[in-house]
Amino acid sequence: MANASMGPTSSAAWANDFDEWRTQARRLLHLGAPPASVTWHDGNASHDDLFSSREPPSMPPGSPPAPIRIGRDQLTLLRNVARYRVEGHDPPRWPLLYRVLWRWAQGDAAAMHPADVDGRVLHQRWHAVKREAHHMHAFLRFHRRDDGRGERYLAWFEPAHDVLDLGAEHFADRMGGSRWIIATPVAA
Repeated sequence: MANASMGPTSSAAWANDFDEWRTQARRLLHLGAPPASVTWHDGNASHDDLFSSREPPSMPPGSPPAPIRIGRDQLTLLRNVARYRVEGHDPPRWPLLYRVLWRWAQGDAAAMHPADVDGRVLHQRWHAVKREAHHMHAFLRFHRRDDGRGERYLAWFEPAHDVLDLGAEHFADRMGGSRWIIATPVAA
């Protein structure tokens, strides 16, 4: 039995990556769901939650919601921070990103500023991601292997954050037409 004094209805949201998070976040913002009422799950994590559904929250019938405006720089910051892999006691990425986006949508531009409590975490995570991408570019070494189809180059990398696609662009330019592979224990 629901109690009206208990506050807004809680929602569960799942995301595998930034694009899924963005779709869910946009829908939740249009529904007016404050960050404290949303439980975020990584899409690959299996949860047996009796009271939530994997279906995304539905939009109320009626006129289409007003668009949510966010600058390209702010969107890029959120996208890059989503690459950060949380470990230990770090706050999970999706709730942090949604809280910042919620604050931004409410007119609180300080949410993404490094002097703000959430903005500081965003910028620390973005610097950690940039550092990891730099380490990949600077320290990854390919080893030549020949097989029946010719030469290829292999490298091993254990990324702390989701930077493999950033490295792939760098190495595609550097390696030219050579066949190469970056092996990793994590598919990200």
